[in-house]
Amino acid sequence: MTCFCRVKKKQMHKFYIASEVPSKQRNRNLSFRPKAYLKPTSIHQAVSLLSKHGEKAIPLAGGTDILVDKPSNIEYLVDITGLPLDYIRKGKEGVRIGALSTFNSVETSDLLGKGPYSILVDAARKMGSTAIRNVATVGGNICNAVPSAEFPPALIALDAMVKIVGSNGDRIIPLEEFFKGIRKTDLKTGEILTEIQIPILPPCTGTALFNISRSSVDISTVVVAVRVTIGKNGTCQKAKIAIGGGIGPTCFVSKACKLLQDEKIRDHLIEKVALEVSAELNPRSTSIRGSPFFKKEAVKVLVKRALRQALTKTGEEC
Repeated sequence: MTCFCRVKKKQMHKFYIASEVPSKQRNRNLSFRPKAYLKPTSIHQAVSLLSKHGEKAIPLAGGTDILVDKPSNIEYLVDITGLPLDYIRKGKEGVRIGALSTFNSVETSDLLGKGPYSILVDAARKMGSTAIRNVATVGGNICNAVPSAEFPPALIALDAMVKIVGSNGDRIIPLEEFFKGIRKTDLKTGEILTEIQIPILPPCTGTALFNISRSSVDISTVVVAVRVTIGKNGTCQKAKIAIGGGIGPTCFVSKACKLLQDEKIRDHLIEKVALEVSAELNPRSTSIRGSPFFKKEAVKVLVKRALRQALTKTGEEC
C-alpha cells in the first residue's frame, strides 16, 4: 500500500510518496542506534552503569519520550523497569510515589482518589491516551522536563520533593528546584530520580487543576494547579498556585498567593489574584500552541476556576 504524507513548504502543501520525502526529513532520528541494552537488577547497579557511560547512556522506563525523541548521542539504554520503584504508599510522613509508577496507577489509586491528593488523579487523567498512561511513568515525565506537562504543576502545588540517588549518595530537593529549563534538570551524571515525596497536608485543604489543550490527548497549552488551606477563623492559612504549559522554561510558581494569606477568600479577592498571576507571566513567544496574549488571558480564567473549586473542597476536608 502506498503511503502519502503532507509537507508544508513556502505556504503551499505538496504531497509526496513516502520514498520521495526530502532526505533531510526522512533521515531524521535515523542516527538513533544504541549499541547496548543494559538491564540492572538494583538501584546501585543502575547508578554504576549510568556513571560509567556518562552522557552516552540514558535510563529507559516507559519509553514514551525516548522512543519519540531518539537522541542521537545515546549508545547505551539502561532499562530500569526491573527496579523496585513501582509503588504508591501513604504513611505518617505523607505520600510516597515510586518513580516507575505509571499514570494509570496514579489514576486508579484508592490512596490518591480522595482529599487534596486527588489533584494528582486529575492531572494523570490529562496525560495523553489510555495507551500512553499504561506505560508512561511519573519519574520519566518529570525528568523529561517539558514545561507543558500537567503532572509537575500538581505536584508542586502539594510541595512535593524528589529523591535522587547517585554515586555520591542520596539527596532530596523540592520539585520546583529540580527543573532548570526546558528539558534541563538538576540531575547530575549517574543520578536517577527514584521517588516523589509529598508531605501530610493539614485539614481544610482543597486542591484543583484546570488546563486548556487542543485535544484531550495533546499536551497542555496552559495548566493551573491550586492548593488552599483554610484556618478555623475562615481565613487562608496557605495557598500555592503553580502554572505550566509553555508559560516559561520551567513550571511557574506565582507570588500572588501572598494576597490570599490571612484573608477570607471572596470573589473580589479571587479576581485580584487572577489579574496578578496573569501580570506575572511572560509566556514564550515561540510556543506553537498559543500566543502570549492568549495564555495570559486563559490563565486569568483558569486561576479563578481553580481557586473557587479548591475553596469548595476545603469544606469537604474540615
